[in-house]
Amino acid sequence: MSEYNINPLNVSVEKIFSESDISAIIQEAELNIDQYLGGMFISGEATETTILTISKNKQLIFVEGNAETGYNHLKDRHGYFSFQNYWREGDDGLFKLDDPSKFNPKMMPFVNYIEIAENIFCIGNKNSSKNKRPDVFDMFTGMYSFSNEEPQKYHLLTYKDTKIVHTLFPDKKKYNPQKKIKYGKGVVTSELRFPEAVNDLLVPYLTHRGIIIYSILIRKFYNEQVERIFIQAHDENGEVKETFLLGYRHFDDFERFENEEMLQFQHANLYEYENIINEIDTKRKMANQ
Repeated sequence: MSEYNINPLNVSVEKIFSESDISAIIQEAELNIDQYLGGMFISGEATETTILTISKNKQLIFVEGNAETGYNHLKDRHGYFSFQNYWREGDDGLFKLDDPSKFNPKMMPFVNYIEIAENIFCIGNKNSSKNKRPDVFDMFTGMYSFSNEEPQKYHLLTYKDTKIVHTLFPDKKKYNPQKKIKYGKGVVTSELRFPEAVNDLLVPYLTHRGIIIYSILIRKFYNEQVERIFIQAHDENGEVKETFLLGYRHFDDFERFENEEMLQFQHANLYEYENIINEIDTKRKMANQ
């Protein structure tokens, strides 16, 4: 079964910090503030409640966290270069791909996030009207200008009556890559295969269960010195069921896919390919009716 084990659902029961977790974090911050203040603490034995840093001016506490809260949640859900997919369940019981707002790709993930949080964390920015969970979090909404660009609105959530950061995110989806498909793009991989003498670059598209349903395959055939591009349709177990050839080109020498190309496909808007996948998907569903 072709299945990815990278928290494919991201819709599990919420795992935020308990009262005892919060108390332990605050106690650690008070006892060892000089160790964390304004710096970055890295530990080989980090847990979800491990403090990463305490901001220099307003002493906001950033902790390791998990997929649901803390710095890991913040960067994975809202970081521009994150490849995590997030799904939400509708009233009809069907899962739909979520599209959380993304930070400016030019931002430094840790440095600028702290700057934004410190900038908007103040009583005047407390946002009670938009806070959906006032019993658990305090919400702050304010403006921040990055690198002399037009100011943008951001939201900061801290655990109620504390300075422990739950999450931080842009209000608008200005930097979100546009998506033309209802499936989640998975991790782009490359494989050099012998004795077939081929080099594959694979862009998988996943269901909410993390199973490949379609994929873009770019394959270099070294014996022919030809590179071909395919769309692959997979069955319910993730196995290739149909293959569609889109085009080909000739190449010289022993070209192979490098990390740079993998990253390009990971973060690029693949409109043309995704539109073809949508057409194939529609025809497959019509054929099964």
